[in-house]
Amino acid sequence: MSVESVGNPPAEADQLKSEIEEKLSDIIDSFNQVLREQFGFESIRVGGFSVVPVESVASNISCDEEGCSVVEDAS
Repeated sequence: MSVESVGNPPAEADQLKSEIEEKLSDIIDSFNQVLREQFGFESIRVGGFSVVPVESVASNISCDEEGCSVVEDAS
């Protein structure tokens, strides 16, 4: 499974993407465990998710079935 960058990723994004991709199966397994044990979701599993840079939190983040994108504030 690959990790896709959206928005304006920092210079170290390629290294971070590689690190996340190496651990992605474990991350998703852990997330599914939290859904089951803490929230009681037994009939669903996470198939993927988007990682958004912290500085993009103030921006508009738009997600659909295909993934997420960051729309920078035009102001």
